[in-house]
Amino acid sequence: MMKQSKYIISNDANCKYCYKCLRNCPVKAISFHDEKSFVIEEECVLCGTCVNVCPQHAKNYRRDLDVFDSIVKKPFVLSVAPSVYSYFDNPFKVFDLFKSLGCVYISETAVGAQFVTDAYLKQLASANGPRITTSCPVIVNIVEKYFPQYLGYLMPVVSPAIAHSQFLRYKFGDLTRVFIGPCVAKKEELKEHYNLVLTFEEIEEWIQKEEINIDDYTEKLPDAPYPERTRMYPVTGGILYSADKQALEHVVVEGTENFIEFLEKFEPTTHDKIIIEASSCIGGCLNGPAMKKDTNILVRKNTLINYFKMLSDHAEKRIYTSNYDLNLSKHFVDKNARIQVPEEQIREVLHLLGKDDKAKELNCTGCGYETCYEKARAVVLGKAEKDMCFAYLVEIVSSVSYKVVDETPNAIVIFKGERITYINTAAKALFEGYADEKILEICKKVYSKRYKIQELYINSRKVYFYPKTFELPGDGGNVVLFVDITEMVLQRERMDEIKRKSIQKIEEVLNDQMKLAQDIAGLLGESIAETKSHFLEFKNYMEDDDANL
Repeated sequence: MMKQSKYIISNDANCKYCYKCLRNCPVKAISFHDEKSFVIEEECVLCGTCVNVCPQHAKNYRRDLDVFDSIVKKPFVLSVAPSVYSYFDNPFKVFDLFKSLGCVYISETAVGAQFVTDAYLKQLASANGPRITTSCPVIVNIVEKYFPQYLGYLMPVVSPAIAHSQFLRYKFGDLTRVFIGPCVAKKEELKEHYNLVLTFEEIEEWIQKEEINIDDYTEKLPDAPYPERTRMYPVTGGILYSADKQALEHVVVEGTENFIEFLEKFEPTTHDKIIIEASSCIGGCLNGPAMKKDTNILVRKNTLINYFKMLSDHAEKRIYTSNYDLNLSKHFVDKNARIQVPEEQIREVLHLLGKDDKAKELNCTGCGYETCYEKARAVVLGKAEKDMCFAYLVEIVSSVSYKVVDETPNAIVIFKGERITYINTAAKALFEGYADEKILEICKKVYSKRYKIQELYINSRKVYFYPKTFELPGDGGNVVLFVDITEMVLQRERMDEIKRKSIQKIEEVLNDQMKLAQDIAGLLGESIAETKSHFLEFKNYMEDDDANL
């Protein structure tokens, strides 16, 4: 089962499935499946490209500032990559900040590079064939995971940062060690050698979070001893320059894709005593994934050179590697990430995508893969989905759209000039037996009276339609949708008749009730009058009887 990278974090909420990360990933170590995307740990070489190219910031590398918060104000030593001089506006004031946070010793990683350079020269002296530099962890990852057949051509030497860790341990024992640099891959490479690995970006974020004003600090140089020429490691040809071997036969290969292409065509011989300076970043570490990109690489290089010249005045404090006994040997491991996939399964996926032959394999790279074959392979592995293919989706949408239009209950006719170009199934049934000329006549009549209910006699039957009309783009013709409202009109007529009859009935009932009320009122009037007459007679009788007494 594929594991998500611990170092490259995915934010599914931000991901818009544009596949830009996949298109730019040199090893296609990104999975798009079940509406989620993530970087595959066992395949990723940690070049950081996906982080830099994602327009939605859906990919980012792991931040470790919470660990840094637990370290500050406690004694620690710091290894600073040489690119620091091109990142911060005033790196010496940043050094003073670290001193105030508890750092007891700030040393340049270039000191470790001095040890590595010496080890490279020794290796090359006894080499039988070409050798690839191993200062860049991404380069090592590429060889270990994708070209293990060339493990023997890697310089069996640790990186400058690891060599520097050994140097710091030699001087300070188990005191907390922190590394800062421009590289994301260092977080993995150095996890066993430093207590904390941060990027320059993270330090800048921490400074902003704490609302620290760097200008409030004084300038402090890094602590001695100092390297000789290895501060130039981050620039193109810097490793060779540090070795002072300009006449040495060498090749400089920069960029992950360029290095992969180099290895794909690599045909080493025992006669080629040559050093291959390899870096995953074009322009070297000065163009690392966690470097600022607001200045030109030339500006960054010139800035580094200026600091290099400034610090070269302290030659009396130079490191002498012979005074230290460090273990710089490195063993590389076959971590082959290429999985074999049965050919028949790949062909089955290609068939489902409608790519039964080579002519249909567009290789448009829209999905992120270089070829349809590689895309199909990824589908088999569960890294990709069929609907990542834009051509496949367009074909599906087109066929579905046509099916929906053809099967809709509304009659649809498309005409262009004096010619009918399309009639759907419902229209064919409506105008059964009608010639195209007659249908065209009706359509034009309706088109001129658009958006008004039309009463038509079609095949001796009175029907009612609400026409919807529009023009297709690009002179594609005119469309008439006959929305059949016959039943609705008839239903309305029936309701009107029911209402008329109901009103008539109510009126008759009311008239009857009025007559009844009048009759009752007349009877009541006669009864009251008779009662009054009898009452008066009784009254007179009683009054006469009282008088006789």
